[in-house]
Amino acid sequence: VSVVGEQEEEQQTSFYLPNDVVVNKKPFEVVEVLDVSSESKFVDKLKAGDKIVVEGHMLRNISVFGETATLVEDNYVLAKL
Repeated sequence: VSVVGEQEEEQQTSFYLPNDVVVNKKPFEVVEVLDVSSESKFVDKLKAGDKIVVEGHMLRNISVFGETATLVEDNYVLAKL
């Protein structure tokens, strides 16, 4: 998925957070679907380009072979727009 809309804001904190930790203020995010796993329960319901609402804190960034991808599990998809 790809997050739609606002960019992350830099936040001043009174405690240390590692540089790669992102604190998401919004409980929900609108994201654009880039691809759907063949194992997903949404394989026949979502396609690339669809916009969905997900729980913001459940977006997971992973790095594989030098590429970064954002993933969200099926049970955190709340709505299709």
